[in-house]
Amino acid sequence: MAASGFARAQTQEAVARADTKTEIVHVRPGETFSTLLVRAGAAQPDAQEAASAIQQLWNPRALKVGQEIILDFDRGRLEAVTLAAALDRMVRAARRGGHFVAAAEPRVLARVPHYVIGVIKTSLYDAAVAAHVPPALLSELVHAFSYDVDFQREVQPGDSFEILYQRVVGRGGETLAHGDLMYASMTLSGKTLRVYHYVASGTHVADYFNGQGQSVRKALLRTPIDGARLTSGFGMRLHPILGYSLMHRGVDFGAVTGTPILAAGDGTVEKAGMDGGYGNLVLLRHNATYETAYGHMSRFATGIKPGAHVRQGQVIGYVGATGLATGPHLHYEVRIHREQVNPLSIKMMPSPKLAGPELRAFLAVADALDRRRLSLRQEILVAAARN
Repeated sequence: MAASGFARAQTQEAVARADTKTEIVHVRPGETFSTLLVRAGAAQPDAQEAASAIQQLWNPRALKVGQEIILDFDRGRLEAVTLAAALDRMVRAARRGGHFVAAAEPRVLARVPHYVIGVIKTSLYDAAVAAHVPPALLSELVHAFSYDVDFQREVQPGDSFEILYQRVVGRGGETLAHGDLMYASMTLSGKTLRVYHYVASGTHVADYFNGQGQSVRKALLRTPIDGARLTSGFGMRLHPILGYSLMHRGVDFGAVTGTPILAAGDGTVEKAGMDGGYGNLVLLRHNATYETAYGHMSRFATGIKPGAHVRQGQVIGYVGATGLATGPHLHYEVRIHREQVNPLSIKMMPSPKLAGPELRAFLAVADALDRRRLSLRQEILVAAARN
């Protein structure tokens, strides 16, 4: 009897497990939270009630295409809905006493250092893609080095880069997001440039510093656009539309229409509008000495109008072909006391260097990053040798 009772209990447990089901569904274009639940098999009233409960803790309008939703069913009836409301917070609506009740709980996260090394064969972009560098981190690397590196002329096949950044992982070790770029280096024609992520005391904004504790930021970026190619330099040239030789008082960067254009430095918008052959032009005044101009834009970024203040790296407009242009590109000028000069030849004064206790604190951080980077590099080399 005892054995028979045990077997019957096992059978009932197996049936119960067969009646329960967990499904993972992903949001499709045009779906609302309720329609997704119905598509997954929930009854319309249950879907609406679960959505209403979730709405108390999370705005369903924040639903994104591809977002993962976990659904629990019991004998075909929706019992619970779980989703990530934020990177560090889960929201769950579960049936209690016949009604759905929502609750939030923290998501267990960890930040794990991740090291990447890449060798450039065709371009920095291709090498970064091959090394699985997240696009946002590649953009951050370019911005960090753009004060000192001419990405159009100084990056060659055989050059290399290193990146140390944080991966945000979940309880199961799955990568949920990437964190900060903690360290990066570029070796160009045998010369290595390094930057370290550091937050100086009294500030809440991270900056990048070289190994001596000097901020890499300078008054102006050398290249105010990502992923573009230099198509025309500064100097005399045969104008492609007018058909005669004319002084080209800026440099041109070819890029697809809509590519973001960045403010080369902090400043005030002097002009934002049509200006003859420049087409849609933004003119920024940075100080009593420097101005920069950006021509042929397809459109201006929101809020870019005379008198507006902009920060270095802020998007001010988008590549186009307005004015006298044969195709989409950015015409970029640097003006010193209103006189155009070659943007690629000017040397900006270095930023102030950390000193005293602040410098010692930075050097300790840089040393820790170097030790961690070298340790991870050694692990990669050992793993490669084994394979």
